[in-house]
Amino acid sequence: MKKPRSFSRRLSRQVIIFVAIIFVAQLVVVGLTSNKIIADEATRSTRHMLHGTISEIELPLGEVEIATRTVAALIASLPDASNADMIMRRTVEADSLICGGSVIFPSAQGAKAAMTYQDSTGEVHSYPLRGGWADESWVGRCLALVDQHRAPFWVDPYQAEGRRNQRVTAYCYPIFREKDGDSTLYAVVTSELPIDWIEHKCESLRPYPNSLTTIVCGNTVIGLHDSVLMAQIQEAVATDKNLQELQEDMKRGVDSMRRIGSGSNVGYVVYGPLRNGWMASVVCQYKEVLYHSSLMHTNLLIIGIIVLVALYFICRFTIHRMTTPITQLSDAALRMAKGDLNTQLPEIKSGDEMTHLHDSFVYMQNSITDYINELKTTTAANERMESELGVARNIQMGMLRTDFPPNVAALLVPAKEVGGDLYDFVQKSNYLYFTIGDVSGKGVPASLMMAITRAGLRFVAGMEQTMDKLLERINVSVTDTNSNNMFVTLFMGRINLDTRCMEYCNAGHNPIIVVPPDSDPYFLKAKPNLAIGLFEDFVYEAESLDLAAGTRLILYTDGVNEAERADKSLFGNDRLLVWAKSSLVRNTDTPDKEVVDNLYATVQQFADGNVQNDDITIMSILIQ
Repeated sequence: MKKPRSFSRRLSRQVIIFVAIIFVAQLVVVGLTSNKIIADEATRSTRHMLHGTISEIELPLGEVEIATRTVAALIASLPDASNADMIMRRTVEADSLICGGSVIFPSAQGAKAAMTYQDSTGEVHSYPLRGGWADESWVGRCLALVDQHRAPFWVDPYQAEGRRNQRVTAYCYPIFREKDGDSTLYAVVTSELPIDWIEHKCESLRPYPNSLTTIVCGNTVIGLHDSVLMAQIQEAVATDKNLQELQEDMKRGVDSMRRIGSGSNVGYVVYGPLRNGWMASVVCQYKEVLYHSSLMHTNLLIIGIIVLVALYFICRFTIHRMTTPITQLSDAALRMAKGDLNTQLPEIKSGDEMTHLHDSFVYMQNSITDYINELKTTTAANERMESELGVARNIQMGMLRTDFPPNVAALLVPAKEVGGDLYDFVQKSNYLYFTIGDVSGKGVPASLMMAITRAGLRFVAGMEQTMDKLLERINVSVTDTNSNNMFVTLFMGRINLDTRCMEYCNAGHNPIIVVPPDSDPYFLKAKPNLAIGLFEDFVYEAESLDLAAGTRLILYTDGVNEAERADKSLFGNDRLLVWAKSSLVRNTDTPDKEVVDNLYATVQQFADGNVQNDDITIMSILIQ
């Protein structure tokens, strides 16, 4: 026998699957929610840091702008340019932010300018500058930018002239004078500011290890020294629409945040403008932002798996321990099903549903034992009853005559072991007494009533009295012994074998069929008389009929004409007449035994296997 699957294992697996689904769902929800919160917080924090750095950078730029405007105001108030270089030199010496400066006086013959700068030792140097409007030197580029802006502006970072390895930016302040109603450029004052401290600010602004902070100054980027990375960024901008929109926002000086990248390189950029027109930005990758969160989720997942595995074995052990009584009860039930009703049931004292189940098994065991004992007793009684009914059937069938004369035949088939139908005949001298009857009901009571009725028939047979008087005597005899209000329908007749005259009396029985030798069969009409056994003083009326030689009488009980098939249709009197006409007319030589058997076979064929619901009795008498 195949070993059944463990209930504890299946239940534990179902519990773990359910818990695992809840755990994973919660982990996913918590992970997505926490990642969004962390990402939003990281974005806000980066924006605050960027704005703080921008403020730190704008403060020195503003101081340089103020100093430059002050120098420009002094130079503009001088009658000539003779002391301009001295003013700039004093400014460079006094202001620690300004590392150099220049004063340029453009003219039709060429620009006159002086450059002042402070070297690494702190010594200030001055030297004249040469160049024209179209010259690519500092003077030419500066004057070209002044002509473009016509207002103070900051120059993109450049390599300072005369100083190695120093990149600076300059604030240029043009001085205009009115001449003949027209504003003309008088001089340009520039103050140079080293950008190494700005690069240091960009380098220090790293919210995450691989964050990139840059300041875009026109076509120059502060904070990005990797030329390969710069080329990759330019290539990405050329193909990525999102990066192109980002570039346009930065050119317009928009302060915002944008998500960039795809796949594992997705990230965000926070950008904002400086008041001098530059644009600062910080680029961070989400995988760095969410690194610790992902690590925490991974650890939670590992811990959850360990807990689930431990929970599985704990559940399996606990459930196995709790369901062991069920297994024991199941084994006991199997042994009981195989016949061992005295099998020992396990003891359960948990006081819960298991105890109730155990008590139910005990009750079932006792009930089955009692039922089987009762069943054995009932079976034995039924066997005795069947045996006794068999004996009664044999006795009843033995009471029926089978020593038929040549012109008489009969058949009785009870619906149960014993029945209530009867037939009998007695021949004395030249008279043939015959009868057929049907006791109300079936089974043993009907068979007893049938025996009483037959005994009465035998008692009165041969008495030299009219048929109605004989039937009255039988009625009195049956009524005296009838305490259950039963009755018997009876047709009784007497035929004078010499004259072929038949005296008869019908006590509530079916009309018999008369089959003349040369005409159609018909039902014999009789005066209405009550069935016997109902009223002791009922007066019966007899009748007589002369029969021709070759006439056949067919007597039957209602088991014939009321035979049913499965559709509840009855055999009926019409079919009975049709059968008599087709089988008996002009067939006077057919033996009575064949006639009886043929009618019974016809009825059985009509019933088509349907269970017989009433006793069937058929008698055939041929008048010779």
